[in-house]
Amino acid sequence: MNKAVTGEIGQKYNSFGPAIVLMLAVLLSFSSCKNQKKITLNNGKCILDFKNARTLTTNLKSNELNFTWLKAKLNAEALIDSSSNSFTINLRIKKDSVIWMSISKLGIEGARVYITKDSVKFTNTLQNKYFKGDYAYISKLLNTELDFEMLQSLLVGNSVAFYDEDEKIKPGIDNCSYTLGTVRKFKMRRVERGKELKEPAQSIYLVPENFKIARVLFYEFNPDRSFDAHFGDFMKIEADGQLFPQKMNYNIKAEKNVNIDLIYTKVTLNEEQSFPFKIPDNYEQIIYKGKQ
Repeated sequence: MNKAVTGEIGQKYNSFGPAIVLMLAVLLSFSSCKNQKKITLNNGKCILDFKNARTLTTNLKSNELNFTWLKAKLNAEALIDSSSNSFTINLRIKKDSVIWMSISKLGIEGARVYITKDSVKFTNTLQNKYFKGDYAYISKLLNTELDFEMLQSLLVGNSVAFYDEDEKIKPGIDNCSYTLGTVRKFKMRRVERGKELKEPAQSIYLVPENFKIARVLFYEFNPDRSFDAHFGDFMKIEADGQLFPQKMNYNIKAEKNVNIDLIYTKVTLNEEQSFPFKIPDNYEQIIYKGKQ
């Protein structure tokens, strides 16, 4: 390979270690719906029948992506503070078991990722380095609690389990979407205007035609710390018929500001996958400052 090209790629991946952990955490943790059809009146205002929390959660669960195996290809663009990078990702998931990714740039693999319920591993193949740890470090890095279920759900547009306590969930209607939230709408508006909360707030926005998730919004006590995910451009998966969001956007405000755009170009369900991952003996372990 041309040395100049190799050098350019190596330079682009120079900070790949910490960057990919940040990207991974948001990518796997917590697009606008431009083509979403909305229910409207002639005057342009939405008209939706009110539905209680139990009805909305039932419809949400029944329309979530149902799979055992998933294979996908997607393009990703990550902006971490002022640093921007774009990648191609090959993604494989065995539900509730393994999340695997091969991350490439300019056709060359730069990282391979292997995640289970209790571990996070990746190799930086350009710098012969590797990371091996658990969710505690990534959670600390992004100042938010992460786990396997959350990562898996938000990669495929499914919900996390916050809404299971029906008595604490408030239903609503906002901007042509049904909503489910842990605080009432007027309190969420206060948070959006910079007011602090006594407890964290979370809302899910649902597309009224199919009850797929269009948005997940989470605020902690400090309104300057938030997570906002959007899902859109839903497509039907061939030979399956389930709806899948082709476009996803994740925006997190914490110690670092992170924005990630994903565009899925291919999704295949329920074909058994392999998850090749090996840390070569000559790779150096990545040790982060402050890691215990």
